[in-house]
Amino acid sequence: MPPAADADPDPSGPRRHSPGRPGSPAPGTAGPDADDPLSPAARSAAPPNPTPAAAPPGGPPVTLILDAPDTDPPAQGWLDVMLGRALALLDAASTPATPNTTAPTPDHDPAPPNLTIVLADDAQMADLHQRYTGVAGTTDVLTFDHRDPTAADEEPAGPLHADLVLGRDVAVREAQTRGHDARTELLLYAVHGVLHLLGEDDHDPDAYRQMHQREDELLTALGVGPVFQSGIANRKSEITPPQEALP
Repeated sequence: MPPAADADPDPSGPRRHSPGRPGSPAPGTAGPDADDPLSPAARSAAPPNPTPAAAPPGGPPVTLILDAPDTDPPAQGWLDVMLGRALALLDAASTPATPNTTAPTPDHDPAPPNLTIVLADDAQMADLHQRYTGVAGTTDVLTFDHRDPTAADEEPAGPLHADLVLGRDVAVREAQTRGHDARTELLLYAVHGVLHLLGEDDHDPDAYRQMHQREDELLTALGVGPVFQSGIANRKSEITPPQEALP
């Protein structure tokens, strides 16, 4: 699928971090409506699967909502736990921007990240992609950052509070060409979205290489391996390099 344009077609819509990956809707703008998998109405009507997974040692709980059929093997109970562990690794690495950026005080512990993963099918992803970015067609990951920026021209600060909408059908197709299961591909998308939320980007060749190297380092530390780098020539999803970054 062709990459999305870098320019945001609607200034009131979500801020763009990279092709196909919107960031947070602008403060004061309406979020997804009742027809969206992210809306309060849709969540209240959802079956009782969206419960936070138990936090692994050092990892915060992450909520997973299945708005599309689960993968085989199941993403539920694995993807949410693995992303929690990835957040713990990021926090332990003491990067410039970590999930828990609220400094602790004697009477106040830092708030934990509040992340929700939504698995959506091609039709839902295409609808959200068009609605919030003006770009037609499905995509692999959309990020909705619910933190307020500290200033109009700055990235949001504080503990992560965001929704990651992952393209379940995209992941299934991609995994088939790359020799791993769909939930592993979805974990790559989730880690990619989190790194964008933490301020990383892949607009130019150097940033592209650094960001995807960081993804594979995290995935390797989780015991999954370098998911992005493996078979990179066959990758068709939108986590692709700028034209000048191709070898």
